[in-house]
Amino acid sequence: MAYRPTRRRLIAVVRLFVLMISVTVVAHTVRAQTTPAPSPTPEISSSQSEPTKGEVDPIENSDGKSSKLTFGVYFTDGSALTDLNLRHQWGPLTAWIAGFYDRSGGNQLIRVGAQYDYRKGWFHVSPSVEVATTKAISASLGSELGKGRTTALVGYSRTNLKAFFDLFWDPGDSVTLGVAHKISSYDRIQAFTIFDVRLHTGQQNTHVLYRRKLNRNNGITFDAVFKTGHEDSGEFIRTAGIGVYYDRPHWFWKVYFDPHVNFTPDTMVRTGIGWKF
Repeated sequence: MAYRPTRRRLIAVVRLFVLMISVTVVAHTVRAQTTPAPSPTPEISSSQSEPTKGEVDPIENSDGKSSKLTFGVYFTDGSALTDLNLRHQWGPLTAWIAGFYDRSGGNQLIRVGAQYDYRKGWFHVSPSVEVATTKAISASLGSELGKGRTTALVGYSRTNLKAFFDLFWDPGDSVTLGVAHKISSYDRIQAFTIFDVRLHTGQQNTHVLYRRKLNRNNGITFDAVFKTGHEDSGEFIRTAGIGVYYDRPHWFWKVYFDPHVNFTPDTMVRTGIGWKF
């Protein structure tokens, strides 16, 4: 399926993306300048209990919500592709159902999946599986190893090489290696590389994510990606993309600029909005 966006539509979406970020940053800068500094408070004794869930900032409590509904629109080749995803968590088990529709190309599919999170001490592993109506199957095993603020990221994924339109845009038959550092209860930084290990394409995506709490009700994540590898045509590419995820206690929006999407000659701009409940 070809993805070749018109230049005018792409420029318009990128301008909207920049405007949304600028308005957000300016609004929070003004708020910070006009809010009086709090008076000094005594140091809290280490013997006192940890804050309860009600005392934690709303933006941090939002990570614990059990359900999420996401509606995405992907702009490419002068058309808009749509994706709707509903997921719910029951303790360590998360399941989802999603649908994708391409009005211009007539492509559509429904996919269902599940993930199980197992944690014990320094060991955290998350096996997952997803199947689609195109008879596509994807399985992965992700892990986070370590007990302190800094942990290692290791993962492996495999598919049956059938058509699979997913919400992730990295090589599907791959190994992931990286590191994560927890700055605070919300803020963190991650760096990891996803390598193709099956099709001998040399494709790899290196991500650097930075997540930061702006205030009690707002958070933001930046995702920079650097791509290298061969396209299906055999051409070797080097390119970079960027994404922004803006987080609120009950909803979020995200925008991604992805050149050479899925290692094709095409560029995609992905937008999305979601609700947490």
